[in-house]
Amino acid sequence: MVLKKVSNDKGPQLVYSNNSGVNILEIGGLKFKDHNRSGKLEDFEDWRLKPAQRAQDLAKRLSIRDIAGLMLFTSHLALPSVGDRGQLYDGEEFDATKHSPSDLSDIQKKYFLKNRIKHTLVAKVQSPRVAAEWNNRVQELSESMPWAIPVVNSSDPRHGYKANAEFNEGSGGQISQWPESIGMGATFDPSLVKKFGEVASKEYRAMGLTMVLGPQVDLATEPRWMRFNGTFGESAKLTSDLGTAFVEGFQDSNQTGEWGVNSVITMAKHWPGGGVIEGGRDAHFGYGKYGVYPKNNQSYQLKSFEAAIDQKSTDVQRTAGIMPYYSISYNFDSKHENVGNSYSRYLITDLLREHYGYDEVVSTDWCITADEPTNVLDILSGDQCWGVEDNYSIGERHLRLLMAGVDQFGGNKDPEPVIWAYDEMCKLMGKPWAEKRFRLSARRILTNMFRLGLFENPYVDIEKANQIVGSKEFSHAGVDAQTKSVVMVN
Repeated sequence: MVLKKVSNDKGPQLVYSNNSGVNILEIGGLKFKDHNRSGKLEDFEDWRLKPAQRAQDLAKRLSIRDIAGLMLFTSHLALPSVGDRGQLYDGEEFDATKHSPSDLSDIQKKYFLKNRIKHTLVAKVQSPRVAAEWNNRVQELSESMPWAIPVVNSSDPRHGYKANAEFNEGSGGQISQWPESIGMGATFDPSLVKKFGEVASKEYRAMGLTMVLGPQVDLATEPRWMRFNGTFGESAKLTSDLGTAFVEGFQDSNQTGEWGVNSVITMAKHWPGGGVIEGGRDAHFGYGKYGVYPKNNQSYQLKSFEAAIDQKSTDVQRTAGIMPYYSISYNFDSKHENVGNSYSRYLITDLLREHYGYDEVVSTDWCITADEPTNVLDILSGDQCWGVEDNYSIGERHLRLLMAGVDQFGGNKDPEPVIWAYDEMCKLMGKPWAEKRFRLSARRILTNMFRLGLFENPYVDIEKANQIVGSKEFSHAGVDAQTKSVVMVN
């Protein structure tokens, strides 16, 4: 791979692959990437414009199938794809004598080329260097496609020690080690959490990761919940303070008050609070699908989210994404709809969008549109489509989610149910309405991409990956935080 670099005296450096077909436009002494190979500067290619303006321009140009690709999000990927996450390379299992750990598997190539997916969830990686190399291969492939839209690689928590849970399997390995969120909560120190975000964002960007699926701002009001350690504790005030510090640390990594080259998108979860599961069970499983409010404490569970989405804060201080939980928030509103949170129009549109004015991306949790598991104990054997298990097809579930106000489908790799949902939406609401609805989600999703500067440079410096990730400075900061998180019990 040969990367070309073009400098601007008063603008960003442009980096693109020699093999992608992208050319450079020069206008008034400034240089721009010609993403659509049109030979003229379009608004979405003009880095002088605001991200939202660029996103609006590109969103109106894309086909519905392109937008369907934007709405998709891969399931957990391992680099290389071996073991439980194993995939085929050139029709055979991974062979280190034939393949590089950073090679794209056959199914990954299908994700990007055929399905037009632009968002991944990267779980296990062999090393920071492998992650960086893989990112560059992905970006080169995506850059060679029409529109040359970059790929956003996301991660679940990576900086703890426990890696034996589906939602935490990126942890451990060659990266700075910090306390789990509950340990962060034990420090009562927002500045420490902000520092974590600033460090972690630099490590993420060095590996080609540009989105963190966090912070988890659920309140730990049910101590038997299995995701208790991912929370900041039971206090709404403390969780609000630490959650907003987390968001600002990751998104405003360089402390400029602006999005920058080290910024990482945050996706706060799990709206409207996943820690209230009946009996302390968990909504990954059918027997734990209900969130309950025995003291009618719905408003208390929302306080930490209110802080994360505060419209009085700037966009770099406000979480750029929200993820609802699998659970059915039982009788949360007077409509008693009682469907999984992502399926609830009240929770997504009436409450989050309209009442709180939140106009950023909303993504479902992973895998909620296929049929429920046949094995009640296996969270990986099927999907958690709670409240719409019966009498809904997979396409109808996608349609319902879109009508509820969702923008992205976590863990969904197939665009066909999304296209089906669009066609049905055209029949129900008319084509202009359906097209406007799809382009609205596209604009929200693309805005985050432009904020990150990925259209100018989606590539990372492979040689620096191992120097930055898990560096002595960052590792010492993590150990210091661990020390401060220790609670002595007399």
